[in-house]
Amino acid sequence: MTGRRRVWTALLAAVLTVLGPLAGPSAARPGQDLPPGPRAAAAAAQVLTWTAGDDITRYTTAPTTAVAGPATVVFENSAATGNTTGMPHTLTFVTNDPEFNDDVELNILANPNDDAGGRHTAEVTLSPGRYLYHCTIPGHGQMQGILVVTEGSGEDTTAPETTARVSGVQNAEGAYVGSASVTVTAADDAGGSGIDRIQYAVDATGDWLPYTAPVIVDRVGGHTLRHRAFDRAGNVSAEKSVAFTVAPPPSDDTTPPETSATVSGERNTDGTYVDMATVTVTASDTGSGVDRIQYAVGTADDWTLYTAPS
Repeated sequence: MTGRRRVWTALLAAVLTVLGPLAGPSAARPGQDLPPGPRAAAAAAQVLTWTAGDDITRYTTAPTTAVAGPATVVFENSAATGNTTGMPHTLTFVTNDPEFNDDVELNILANPNDDAGGRHTAEVTLSPGRYLYHCTIPGHGQMQGILVVTEGSGEDTTAPETTARVSGVQNAEGAYVGSASVTVTAADDAGGSGIDRIQYAVDATGDWLPYTAPVIVDRVGGHTLRHRAFDRAGNVSAEKSVAFTVAPPPSDDTTPPETSATVSGERNTDGTYVDMATVTVTASDTGSGVDRIQYAVGTADDWTLYTAPS
């Protein structure tokens, strides 16, 4: 018997040598979470789902935000999503509009009666920015939307930043001679969704206008240019401003302007004005134009800026 035990022991050792050690308690069992690895990473990937139904003006559901990186796109157009007519729809990412990302080519045709039952998937890799999607079937032009993709793991809630730089020829007092050029720039480094548009307004009462090129201000006097920016996630920057002064441009005009005055009011029989007289002063200059009008009452050399009849 002792000899037989030795033979079986030797055979068992040989089998273990070939097969390797048996799995211990640390091996995953059904229902347990897998350790980090390819399968766990795949399970954590984001899934973006679009659905369509009978409506030809909009997708039934569509995501609005995503995170940069791999994603599984699901597009379903079936009876389960509300399609009762068998009408096909497409989900297409636009790649020929410079305002949007162009690195994902996606064109999925889904029909409730196709081999997949109207449910299709695609694997894509998204970049930070905005994607424009729509349905390419004629008559479905209103079925469109924008997907905003951000860096990191959350939605872009950080406003962009703007800066402004004034340039031009300055005189000894620092005023810009003739005109000033204001260049506005914006950055969205912290948010990640990118700049959508920049706006500016000249002085406190100016309307907000779209900024497309440096702003030229040539009206003589002090000015303030306000500026702000919007990112593609809808965040707006804090309003900032830059102040500057525009001085008159040099001129070859050596001809003085002309002034005239008219007196009005109630007069008596002697032609004397009763109680008061109103004097209106006008000026003209065919050269550089009138800068200002001054007046003085009596012989005193006390000149006052004229703004209205007095």
